[in-house]
Amino acid sequence: MNPAPGRIRKHSEFVEVCRAGKAPCTHLIVHYCPSSNSGVAFGFAVSKAVGCAVERNKVKRRLRACCRELSKTLPEGSRVVLRAKPSAAKASFWDLRGEVEGAFLKIASEV
Repeated sequence: MNPAPGRIRKHSEFVEVCRAGKAPCTHLIVHYCPSSNSGVAFGFAVSKAVGCAVERNKVKRRLRACCRELSKTLPEGSRVVLRAKPSAAKASFWDLRGEVEGAFLKIASEV
């Protein structure tokens, strides 16, 4: 089965994106880099420091929803990795969405 388009899944791709630009926020660290591929690709890194599996999955679901809504603000060919800090588990959806939106606007202005 092929991976879903628009997802970063390989460790080497995560490392490549994380070595490029970074936009730190209160609850997240957003890494990004341009790519020659068409479309926008996202990766999510939520460690055990965030909480139990239920909390980590809740944070990932919220981040996916934010990216789905705001992906049109990014330039074509962007690759983005969103890394959650432990405080992301206690943040509301709207707090996370505001941070993702701010980071995406910063990325759009820099790329």
